[in-house]
Amino acid sequence: MIIDYLRYVAFAGRLRDFFERDLFDYVEPEATTGQHLRFAPEYIEARLGWRGQTIVRDLHWDPHARDLIFEELKEKIGVAIVTDGLARDQFRRSERPPTHLYVELRAPQLEIIVDIHPRHWSARYLNRGSYHKTPVIYRKSGPATGSIKFGARIQEASRARNVHGTICGVFCVDTRPVFALTCGHLLRPGSEVAVEQPRRIWQLHLGSHSACLGKTSHHSIGEYGEVQKIVETRFDAALVKLKEPAALSRYGESVRAAAIKPISSLLQEEPVAFRGAGRPQDTLARILAVTVRKSIDLFDGGKLSSVTDALMIGHRQPMYILLPISRPGDSGAALRQGVSFAGSVTKENQWYGMIVGGDETSAYATHAESLWTWAAEATNNHNLEFAFCELQSAWTSAN
Repeated sequence: MIIDYLRYVAFAGRLRDFFERDLFDYVEPEATTGQHLRFAPEYIEARLGWRGQTIVRDLHWDPHARDLIFEELKEKIGVAIVTDGLARDQFRRSERPPTHLYVELRAPQLEIIVDIHPRHWSARYLNRGSYHKTPVIYRKSGPATGSIKFGARIQEASRARNVHGTICGVFCVDTRPVFALTCGHLLRPGSEVAVEQPRRIWQLHLGSHSACLGKTSHHSIGEYGEVQKIVETRFDAALVKLKEPAALSRYGESVRAAAIKPISSLLQEEPVAFRGAGRPQDTLARILAVTVRKSIDLFDGGKLSSVTDALMIGHRQPMYILLPISRPGDSGAALRQGVSFAGSVTKENQWYGMIVGGDETSAYATHAESLWTWAAEATNNHNLEFAFCELQSAWTSAN
């Protein structure tokens, strides 16, 4: 259930050699489009009940008992955290992703998922493999794509109008919104950025028009090339320096201060939600696994890059058919806390991460903690505060 434990096993623990070296004993490099790690569903059911939802409910209903509940969870799955905790106090892009240090009192049952490109799929992948007693499951799945099409609200001013994405939120300095956050594949460095605004007379909606949001000031995007060793966290993100920071009020109804959800507190099967700017309501989802590596075609041109150390997001309920969880325009959407399967939650302003793209069924999100640290380092300001932003009603024309 503990996402950080899965990250430890994949990046520093007993399965590190599989993802860095032995993967290609199981599949050709050109055939795989991604690798993921999760707790075996039957193990969760046996140890924690139906999809572990009792633990999720207790954590949501009684946040003051979080430490005790986590200790109970660790005992049930058979792990313990080394006393000295994290090896470093913050994320560094040039280093291996940091995790807590774990001791396996009894090794939990995990599953490795290897994505196979549909054009390389064959009958051999219908059978499970095994790596040091850990099952290896093959999944037919092409590269993820960056969801940038009609229906969202942010775009480069010079690009076609049908190439859009979503603003994740804003970083504030001294309560003033200064930077907007979105995906790096939506914008180029130094580009002028436009945001779609509604035209309204009172409550009457009269279409929309574009207004200047600002200029891309900081930019990050994954490297291109073949599958390589896991040596750093890769993600794509962009910061837009707002043209008129005062146009957004942090305390207004359209800008809501958010708490960063620590990676160490995330759980597999935890309910989450996100909303692309073109959607009328939230998409309810859940955390399925840790994505160790996923190939992604950010520009729909066949040139693949990769994201690593991400969250794999899926449908809230199991599906009988292949149905994408993310849609065109969702790139950049904020991943937030969702309503629990077992009841309501006490807090709904927690920021889990940002949607980067999706494949046939799943979506992939970068951790909020990593994004905040990247933004703090890029701007040389460690006093940034993050806030969700609903631009449909917050912005006034800059003209």
